[in-house]
Amino acid sequence: MEIQSLQNFPKTGKRYCYKESFLILILPHFQFECSMEKPEKLEFDEKQIKALLDRIEYQKLESDDYPLFADLIRSFGWISKELEEKNLTIRLLRRIFGFKTERTSLLENLQNSESESSEGDPETDGKGDEKDKDKGKKRSGKRWSAKDYKNAIVNKIAHHSLKKGDRCPDCKSGNLRIIDPGKVLRIVGQPWLQALIYERERLRCNTCGKTFTAKLPEDLARASKYDKTAKAIVCLLKYRGGFPFYRQQNLQKMLETPISDSVLWEMTKDVAMCLEPAYNSLIEEASKGDCIHNDDTKARVLDLIKENKNQKDDKARTGIYTSAILSRFPDKQIGLFFTGRQHAGENLNEVLDNRPKDMPTPTQMCDASSNNRPKDHETDEANCLAHLRRKFYEIAGIWPTYALPIISFQNAIFRHDRMAKEKELDDEARLKWHQKMSGPVMKDLKKFCKSLIDDKKTEPNSNLGKAIAYMNNHWKGFTLFLRKLGVPLDNNSDERLMKQAVLNRKNGLFFKSVNGALIGDILLSMIETCQLNDINPYPYLIAVQTYKEEIEKNPSQWLPWNYQETMTS
Repeated sequence: MEIQSLQNFPKTGKRYCYKESFLILILPHFQFECSMEKPEKLEFDEKQIKALLDRIEYQKLESDDYPLFADLIRSFGWISKELEEKNLTIRLLRRIFGFKTERTSLLENLQNSESESSEGDPETDGKGDEKDKDKGKKRSGKRWSAKDYKNAIVNKIAHHSLKKGDRCPDCKSGNLRIIDPGKVLRIVGQPWLQALIYERERLRCNTCGKTFTAKLPEDLARASKYDKTAKAIVCLLKYRGGFPFYRQQNLQKMLETPISDSVLWEMTKDVAMCLEPAYNSLIEEASKGDCIHNDDTKARVLDLIKENKNQKDDKARTGIYTSAILSRFPDKQIGLFFTGRQHAGENLNEVLDNRPKDMPTPTQMCDASSNNRPKDHETDEANCLAHLRRKFYEIAGIWPTYALPIISFQNAIFRHDRMAKEKELDDEARLKWHQKMSGPVMKDLKKFCKSLIDDKKTEPNSNLGKAIAYMNNHWKGFTLFLRKLGVPLDNNSDERLMKQAVLNRKNGLFFKSVNGALIGDILLSMIETCQLNDINPYPYLIAVQTYKEEIEKNPSQWLPWNYQETMTS
């Protein structure tokens, strides 16, 4: 039996590779008429492989070798089918390790490059796309003017020889008046934590030996060792910047202002204790939102992980999650984080416990997971169209003829929404716009997908069929934006919010205890709420430490958007 005889099999691969140690058959897409059942496990030792390769090389195959080759070919065929039908696809791997976006143009370019040659080197397949992407890439760097630096220290410099009212030295006839100053911007650097040492003068009597020490100013005598400003910046570095305490400790030591990681933790804990009443008030306020997004991601809490290891009950919960909840109002947004055993739906359920009974049913934006649904409260659930698009994007390399048109339908929906934003349409006008422009597109999308199933172009249990079933099962949620005012198309804003929790998990790795996770949730929620509303969180974190007692009495007046008004009243 010669290797060339294997070319009688229909295939899309174009080569066979022969190695000293083993034979590789590149057969990506076999067209077998027999059933693709899972083959039995094939076991070989090194001697058997070497003997088989020797017989192949000298074309002296034995009768027992032919069933073995048949099993090998069936195994490769089964693997090929599994790669197509299961989540482990080459396209998915390339998306994970290559694509940073889900642009249709990237997908089409890669599809064209694959169709031109199946012998492309995996290490170089993505380079052309990257170059094409760079060609059309616009520079996104923004130039900041002096007015953007709202907290800048302004130094006024008077003219060296002239003043207001002087005779013009040029024309000799007019008088000079003040106009807007010319501005020169200069950025300077300094360590974020600085040590201040107050040396108190001491005097001693040379007769009786009594010592007399200078008194500290009253405000300094009452202040703690670690200033409010220092605590505020440490909180921002840790929970907004993802800068772990140990890393801060090492950098502070390098900058010759040493502070231990345990002290840094205590500093953030102090701020969180001041914020806790305002955090609880923020949860109550978030329950009143018109549209509430929710989702969750994995978390690590060492005490809960230890509890899992000691858990003997098989039915006990073992999952640990961080839920991100985004509550939207016409004039503000609220971001909340909850870390623990509960899923996003259970945390949303507790938030909605605070919602007044006479308020209308809120819109809930999430993916279609049942873990996102609150059990005790009714919501108008809208499902994320970006998640739906991703279902088809991931399989477009296998089903380009059918998946790419489906993605095009979905792209049209997002394009219509972008046009509505550019036109600055209000909620009512936006709803009518989508009903006119996107309604027919959604109908065509469903009709096209139905025809694929009805015409037997794909099987219901294939990955394309499963993606279509996912769409059909949640069609009501995917089309809520065509029936209700103010419904977003996707959950991307909540995904962006959740990135801050992921950033802290990647850098800080874990929380030690449930209490530590709560402190992280409080600080992250308040800082991100400031960020969502274009409010500087640094002075806010200083203010909540200064007015701790007032916050305990009336926390609703010390939220990021109203604390400055409360301070001045």
